[in-house]
Amino acid sequence: MTTTTSRPGRPLLPRLSFGSVDRAARRELEHAGARGFNYQQVGASRDETVPPGCDRVSESAVVGTGMSHFSLLAEGIRDWEIHRRSGLHVLASGPAREGGNVAIAQRFGPAAVVLSCRVVWTLDEPRRNGFGYGSLTGHPEAGEEAFLAELDPDGAVRFRVFGFTSAGTVATALARPLTRALTRRALVSYLRAARGIVSR
Repeated sequence: MTTTTSRPGRPLLPRLSFGSVDRAARRELEHAGARGFNYQQVGASRDETVPPGCDRVSESAVVGTGMSHFSLLAEGIRDWEIHRRSGLHVLASGPAREGGNVAIAQRFGPAAVVLSCRVVWTLDEPRRNGFGYGSLTGHPEAGEEAFLAELDPDGAVRFRVFGFTSAGTVATALARPLTRALTRRALVSYLRAARGIVSR
């Protein structure tokens, strides 16, 4: 089910930290519960709807074979291992669950961008498992991403990322070509992480 919310004005910059990344992520997680989504149509990624004005995010690859690989990948998605293996600093109260918040920090030189998301839906089926989360106020992007493990009829294990995004701050709106390139790089990192999870 998609919920439409009013979108607040964009902040000028994402939240930056120049100290301890872990401390900044902990502070972000503490405040995430009081933050709202920074986009409309919350939950639209469940049926892969791309709202007007948003870029589509989509990547898919076969990363393994059989139920054991499917189970490993599903667990890695739920436990945020996809994100950690992609080089992100992740803090969450536990595995991904609907309504749960997560704080993520990524270092760029001496500074780190710190952001938070909220899980808007989860999926737990015999051949499909994963979740979708949405960006909260202050996130450099505005939208949702979903991470799924799928077991195809022929036994192939597929990792999928999909969603939609637009600029969440004035700075990222002005630097859209760069942020699109960073999104592309993140998708490649997620795929590499998924392959690493099933091969452990």
